[in-house]
Amino acid sequence: MVLEWLRTWIAKGKPPSWTVAVVDDLITINDGQGTERTVLVSELRRVVVATDASGPWGEDVVFLLYSEAAEPTGIFPLEAIGVHDFIALLKTLPGYHDRELANAMSSAKAARFVVYDALA
Repeated sequence: MVLEWLRTWIAKGKPPSWTVAVVDDLITINDGQGTERTVLVSELRRVVVATDASGPWGEDVVFLLYSEAAEPTGIFPLEAIGVHDFIALLKTLPGYHDRELANAMSSAKAARFVVYDALA
Protein backbone atom coordinates (compact mmCIF):
# COMPACT_ATOMS: atom_id res chain seq x y z
CA MET A 1 0.00 0.00 0.00
CA VAL A 2 1.16 3.53 -0.76
CA LEU A 3 1.01 4.63 2.88
CA GLU A 4 2.83 1.68 4.45
CA TRP A 5 6.16 3.55 4.67
CA LEU A 6 4.41 6.38 6.54
CA ARG A 7 2.79 3.93 8.96
CA THR A 8 6.19 2.39 9.67
CA TRP A 9 7.67 5.77 10.63
CA ILE A 10 4.65 6.64 12.76
CA ALA A 11 4.93 3.33 14.60
CA LYS A 12 8.56 4.18 15.44
CA GLY A 13 7.61 7.62 16.75
CA LYS A 14 7.12 11.02 15.21
CA PRO A 15 7.55 10.95 11.43
CA PRO A 16 10.19 13.24 9.90
CA SER A 17 9.30 16.84 9.16
CA TRP A 18 8.36 16.74 5.50
CA THR A 19 8.28 20.04 3.64
CA VAL A 20 6.86 21.12 0.31
CA ALA A 21 7.73 24.55 -1.06
CA VAL A 22 6.48 26.37 -4.13
CA VAL A 23 8.78 29.07 -5.48
CA ASP A 24 8.00 30.48 -8.89
CA ASP A 25 7.71 27.47 -11.24
CA LEU A 26 9.41 24.98 -8.91
CA ILE A 27 7.92 22.58 -6.35
CA THR A 28 10.53 21.28 -3.88
CA ILE A 29 9.78 18.31 -1.62
CA ASN A 30 12.04 17.34 1.29
CA ASP A 31 11.39 14.17 3.30
CA GLY A 32 13.03 15.49 6.48
CA GLN A 33 15.85 12.96 6.17
CA GLY A 34 17.90 14.69 3.51
CA THR A 35 16.21 13.52 0.31
CA GLU A 36 14.95 16.36 -1.85
CA ARG A 37 12.99 16.17 -5.08
CA THR A 38 11.92 18.93 -7.40
CA VAL A 39 9.13 19.17 -9.95
CA LEU A 40 8.60 22.03 -12.36
CA VAL A 41 5.02 23.30 -12.24
CA SER A 42 5.10 23.42 -16.04
CA GLU A 43 5.87 19.67 -16.11
CA LEU A 44 3.18 18.70 -13.59
CA ARG A 45 0.61 16.52 -15.35
CA ARG A 46 -1.46 15.03 -12.53
CA VAL A 47 -1.83 15.17 -8.75
CA VAL A 48 -3.48 12.25 -6.98
CA VAL A 49 -4.45 12.20 -3.32
CA ALA A 50 -4.20 8.68 -1.86
CA THR A 51 -6.05 7.87 1.35
CA ASP A 52 -6.27 4.82 3.57
CA ALA A 53 -8.83 3.47 6.03
CA SER A 54 -7.57 5.35 9.11
CA GLY A 55 -9.16 8.66 8.04
CA PRO A 56 -10.47 11.16 8.48
CA TRP A 57 -8.85 11.22 11.94
CA GLY A 58 -5.61 9.35 11.26
CA GLU A 59 -2.55 10.41 9.26
CA ASP A 60 -3.89 8.88 6.09
CA VAL A 61 -3.44 11.33 3.21
CA VAL A 62 -0.55 11.43 0.73
CA PHE A 63 -0.11 13.65 -2.33
CA LEU A 64 1.34 11.92 -5.42
CA LEU A 65 2.73 14.24 -8.10
CA TYR A 66 3.16 12.97 -11.66
CA SER A 67 4.94 14.39 -14.67
CA GLU A 68 5.39 12.30 -17.82
CA ALA A 69 6.65 9.20 -15.94
CA ALA A 70 4.30 6.41 -14.89
CA GLU A 71 5.64 6.50 -11.31
CA PRO A 72 5.17 9.56 -9.07
CA THR A 73 7.78 12.28 -9.49
CA GLY A 74 7.14 13.49 -5.95
CA ILE A 75 5.26 12.34 -2.88
CA PHE A 76 4.51 13.95 0.49
CA PRO A 77 2.00 13.53 3.34
CA LEU A 78 -0.77 16.00 4.17
CA GLU A 79 1.15 16.91 7.33
CA ALA A 80 4.06 18.35 5.31
CA ILE A 81 5.01 21.90 6.16
CA GLY A 82 3.93 24.10 3.25
CA VAL A 83 1.04 21.92 2.07
CA HIS A 84 -1.35 24.90 2.20
CA ASP A 85 0.86 26.82 -0.25
CA PHE A 86 0.91 23.78 -2.53
CA ILE A 87 -2.89 23.53 -2.46
CA ALA A 88 -3.11 27.27 -3.16
CA LEU A 89 -0.97 26.68 -6.27
CA LEU A 90 -3.18 23.80 -7.39
CA LYS A 91 -6.26 26.00 -7.13
CA THR A 92 -4.78 28.38 -9.71
CA LEU A 93 -4.20 25.67 -12.32
CA PRO A 94 -6.70 24.77 -15.04
CA GLY A 95 -7.65 21.14 -14.46
CA TYR A 96 -7.87 21.43 -10.67
CA HIS A 97 -10.83 19.57 -9.08
CA ASP A 98 -11.78 21.11 -5.73
CA ARG A 99 -14.59 18.61 -5.15
CA GLU A 100 -12.16 15.69 -5.46
CA LEU A 101 -9.88 17.26 -2.85
CA ALA A 102 -12.87 17.68 -0.51
CA ASN A 103 -13.84 14.05 -1.10
CA ALA A 104 -10.29 12.91 -0.32
CA MET A 105 -10.14 14.92 2.91
CA SER A 106 -13.34 13.31 4.18
CA SER A 107 -12.55 9.79 3.00
CA ALA A 108 -12.44 6.96 5.54
CA LYS A 109 -11.40 4.25 3.07
CA ALA A 110 -8.47 3.37 0.87
CA ALA A 111 -8.97 5.36 -2.32
CA ARG A 112 -7.31 7.61 -4.88
CA PHE A 113 -8.63 10.99 -5.96
CA VAL A 114 -7.36 12.87 -9.02
CA VAL A 115 -7.33 16.47 -7.79
CA TYR A 116 -5.43 17.90 -10.74
CA ASP A 117 -5.21 16.72 -14.32
CA ALA A 118 -3.48 18.95 -16.84
CA LEU A 119 -5.07 17.09 -19.71
CA ALA A 120 -8.65 17.45 -18.43
